[in-house]
Amino acid sequence: MKRLIEKAQQGQQYWLKHLVQHIKATDSERTILVAGCQRSGTNMLMDILDLSLATDVFHERDERAFERYQMRELGVIKDLREQSKAPVFVLKTLCELELLPRLTQELAPAKILWIYRDFRDVVNSMLKSFRNQGKQIKRLASGQDDSWWGNGLSESSLALLQDRVTPDINDTDAAALQWYVRNVMFFELGLDQGPDVKLVQYEQLVEQPQQVLPEVLSFADLPVNDKMTRYIFSGSVGKRNAPSFSPEIEQLCLSLLNRLNACVAQQQT
Repeated sequence: MKRLIEKAQQGQQYWLKHLVQHIKATDSERTILVAGCQRSGTNMLMDILDLSLATDVFHERDERAFERYQMRELGVIKDLREQSKAPVFVLKTLCELELLPRLTQELAPAKILWIYRDFRDVVNSMLKSFRNQGKQIKRLASGQDDSWWGNGLSESSLALLQDRVTPDINDTDAAALQWYVRNVMFFELGLDQGPDVKLVQYEQLVEQPQQVLPEVLSFADLPVNDKMTRYIFSGSVGKRNAPSFSPEIEQLCLSLLNRLNACVAQQQT
């Protein structure tokens, strides 16, 4: 019952938001690109930003901007931004990570919010939602995958996959490698050096929302709304059911996780 009430309240908030934007229409002044690996909290972050009266948020389910969860051509996105009636144009870039440098230029002024999550929880979530991890990682390792998974795959990541992916790889290790190649792009694209990029640790956001959320909103030049924390839940942290990784792949992911954590710590100083 509580969740139903919250959903109804959220719906009322969206209705009010669109009414206000219709009455007080303004040109979009800036863009926020929400990025990260699948199952890492991007939907939650988008929903939070959508609660702001200042945002026009395009989720991956929005057919105006996406087709089958993939972004439409850049010209369509630019037109949507031009037609937007809110100061802040928010776009999800889950399948388009390799395009982030170009998107920040084409949709300038733009900032990037990249959210990441502990690979063990991500893998646990992926295994519950998808059943093709082994097949997917083998296609990636072949170098012949022309889907969005293969787009932007660096030579070093491809070489790593070709070295680590075996014919009998299990879904757990396969999902972990997918987490790795998507998140390592944060560093490969040089986003760790970008002044208009904020790295968000999922665990910090859901466990310390009163502290972390204002930092996220301040970066996005958005006012703090007390209602936003109502939709943040920490119950999914640590629900891993002890997935068993091969030692080599687990260490690989731990190394990247530590690198991401260090980057967050540096941004917070």
